[in-house]
Amino acid sequence: MEQLIGAGLVKVGDRIHFTFKKNRIMGTVGFGGHILNTVILTENGKNLTLFPHSYPSLTAWSEACLREGLHEENTRYASWKRIIHEGKTQRTLQSLRSQLNVNTKMDAASRQDLYSEINRLHATVMQMKRVPRLQRESAATTDALLMTPSVIASFKRWADASLPSG
Repeated sequence: MEQLIGAGLVKVGDRIHFTFKKNRIMGTVGFGGHILNTVILTENGKNLTLFPHSYPSLTAWSEACLREGLHEENTRYASWKRIIHEGKTQRTLQSLRSQLNVNTKMDAASRQDLYSEINRLHATVMQMKRVPRLQRESAATTDALLMTPSVIASFKRWADASLPSG
């Protein structure tokens, strides 16, 4: 998590969350990648707070939320794959970590990281292709607005005032 902060993919103060059995667990990224300000919104609408705790890793945080907050025992939870970054990316932390590995480690990035990043970029391109382009008005409309006598007079006054005298 600290590397994600260092690379600018996640910022201190960003919110993260995950859902477990219809319970929404939320926290804030702190300095050094620690997770702070944990709130659990249970499926019946109650807010549980684990405020005084600071967790040094995603694994420690997600396990504490499940055990201390929801009293779930013997649960293995793949936190990197399921925790969502609520910043501008709205991506899982695993996806951000794969991007970090590809961008910073280059040669040492695993094939899985490379293909994960390729697939993410491909999905982004496909999504961009689905968005219809906005129709623009023709230049004739703009020209017609700019060629009115009052606009032409205004441009002449501006040009006369802008020219150096002398």
